[in-house]
Amino acid sequence: MSFARSLARCRRSGLVACVVAVALSLTACSTLTRNPVPLEVQDNPSIAGYDNIRFFPLTDPEPVRDSIRQAFLAETPDSYETLPDGSRRYDYLAVSGGGSDGAFGTGILNGWSVRGDRPSFKVVTGVSTGALIAPLAFLGSSYDPQIKEAYTTVDAGRIYIVRRLISILWEDAVADNKPLRDLVTHYITQDVLDAIAQEHAKGRRLYVASTNMDREEPVVWDLGQIASSKEPGRLELFRSVLVASSAIPSVFPPVLVKVSSKGKTYDEMHSDGGVFFQSFFIGSLVDLPALIREAHPDFAGRFDQRLFVIRNGSTSPDRKQITRGLGSISARAIGTLLKVSGINDLYRLYLSTRDDDVEFRYVSLPADYVRTTEKQFNKEEMNRQYKLGYKLGLEGIPWQMLPPGYALPDQKQSIAGN
Repeated sequence: MSFARSLARCRRSGLVACVVAVALSLTACSTLTRNPVPLEVQDNPSIAGYDNIRFFPLTDPEPVRDSIRQAFLAETPDSYETLPDGSRRYDYLAVSGGGSDGAFGTGILNGWSVRGDRPSFKVVTGVSTGALIAPLAFLGSSYDPQIKEAYTTVDAGRIYIVRRLISILWEDAVADNKPLRDLVTHYITQDVLDAIAQEHAKGRRLYVASTNMDREEPVVWDLGQIASSKEPGRLELFRSVLVASSAIPSVFPPVLVKVSSKGKTYDEMHSDGGVFFQSFFIGSLVDLPALIREAHPDFAGRFDQRLFVIRNGSTSPDRKQITRGLGSISARAIGTLLKVSGINDLYRLYLSTRDDDVEFRYVSLPADYVRTTEKQFNKEEMNRQYKLGYKLGLEGIPWQMLPPGYALPDQKQSIAGN
């Protein structure tokens, strides 16, 4: 396949097919200069001026445990709901990756708000497109107009620009995501940052994930801690983390985060958190019931917990006829891998909630939903998904209580409403 034909295919096809087509046509590539952290000190670099703003859950989970412990110790009564029987309820939200399918999730949130029973979430997590939604979802329904606008009025040209043929030879990605950076700058303002810092002080937590490509590890960022810092560059760092979480490798450029170790400055390469997981929650890292009891030793009543997972995409098979070609087969395989990764995360989250006595609920695009196009960030398709999500949120979200294909004796698979 010639390079020119690859680029033409990029303009006709979705992002995954675009990357596959170009990658298959390249026989050599250049490398851009950078100053990576030396291997011998990759375990201890810091970001100058900040403390406890990120965690490496695979190799050092204790800092995230401390963050959640402090969240319960510092919380105010509006961090939980007091039920009629006197028990207290904590609600958590995890928003998954899924690209432009995030329109479905924003519709769910907005319809849920209008219905009137959308909770105030103690902890909100987000990955990739979910990381872009998470800050405004964290702040509550007053920010619904902003997330609706972001997912119903933009198109591919407001997210990325496919590079010219010759440029791709010298770059680290097929597309330039400067338009996405501009969108993040538009929606994540100083006022938004200050509002997040206020909620953080009340004991609420907002986490998003990126992937440290050098360490081959996920990184969980405490955005409330960044917002609460006094550093003059906190707004720019906050925005950069959101862009990093959604920087699909080879599609969008990675984000280089400046760090220091032993008095020397280096850079870390961060890309899409979806490399490791499509959605995540902190329950697998901490003993939530024990931390809650530790924070409220004088409360003799019962604590309820609920985790709501918005899966921005489908969890059911998408049957089609695949043409016999290397590019089409590879694109189909990559797309399927991403879908299955999201399904596997639902299993992981469900099993972790069972250990912590957390009620598990998730929603995804209905099995009978038929897309009008395979192209990402198609405005018409995004509006269809938003309207569907809004309708479900308004009428009663069909939460699934078990991962796809998982069955327990006498266990209901779903419940109507909230």
